[in-house]
Amino acid sequence: MRIALDAMGGDNAPYEMVMGAVEALTRESDFEVLLVGRQSEIEAVLDAENPDIDRERLPILHAEDVVGMDESPVDALRKKKDNSISKALGAVRQGAADAFVSAGNTGAAVGGATLFWKLIPGVKRAGIAVPLGTRGNSSIVIDVGANIHCKPRHLLHYGMMASIYCEHVLGQENPKIALLNIGSEDSKGNTLVKETQQLFEGAPLNFIGHCEGGDIFEKKADVVVCEGFVGNVVLKVSEGLAETMHSQFEEIVGGHVSNDENVGMAQHIREFRRATDYAEIGGGALLGVNGICIIAHGRSGRRAISNAISLAAKFVRAEAPKKIEAGVDALRNE
Repeated sequence: MRIALDAMGGDNAPYEMVMGAVEALTRESDFEVLLVGRQSEIEAVLDAENPDIDRERLPILHAEDVVGMDESPVDALRKKKDNSISKALGAVRQGAADAFVSAGNTGAAVGGATLFWKLIPGVKRAGIAVPLGTRGNSSIVIDVGANIHCKPRHLLHYGMMASIYCEHVLGQENPKIALLNIGSEDSKGNTLVKETQQLFEGAPLNFIGHCEGGDIFEKKADVVVCEGFVGNVVLKVSEGLAETMHSQFEEIVGGHVSNDENVGMAQHIREFRRATDYAEIGGGALLGVNGICIIAHGRSGRRAISNAISLAAKFVRAEAPKKIEAGVDALRNE
């Protein structure tokens, strides 16, 4: 198995990307990581920090251009032909890699994956699925930003695809699916939600109705479905709130413990941060494209990248795209 990593994507590239790849390879032994980007910069990190790493498990594919985080995805992909995102996606398409991971420009990753790999037959829009909540108690929210102009059929497919993610990648049997709404009553919601509810009720899925925003963190459903605009707001608010809670907790606790207690308390603070840190998840899975694409946060460090690579490997082992295609066929035959 080989995972293609956009070594130039993200705020901390290439250093943290390369270090994340090394960490992933140290933890797991059944895959390689194809580092895609400027070869001299990648090799400089490896030579300086990891001279003893098995280089055969870290092949490099040179790409001269970098898609900036603030660039227009369409313009950048068109003008910068030798960019690390396109080269990595091309490696997957050509069979030189089995999955793609990037912390770079999200629009370029989504657009490039759709362009290079195409959508799974029957899927009309790809969606990004991200687990939200605390460790061991997370709901998968889809979509968190790939598609802000949704139709009911798109949301139905999102629920089915994320259900397959839950079942075959995370091992959750018969996942419960809910629609994100402003209330749990059937009478509430806009036209999109009401029409989507009708589709879910007629589909061979474990649909349990509506849920509210707070229900995400209580895991009343394994999968929470919404359109990308709302999902992205939920994601960003959740990340911001978690970071604020971490900072305030450290400030409050730090001012009320003696030096003798600080060591133990610091451990509790680290555990609390780890339980709600996006880096423990690694990234969001772009579901619906004919390939495996994990999109990491732009601020990702090595731990997040390492976990994103491991998540990509889980998708490969589960043969997730094939199962999603079978799921779409089942919906069409209903």
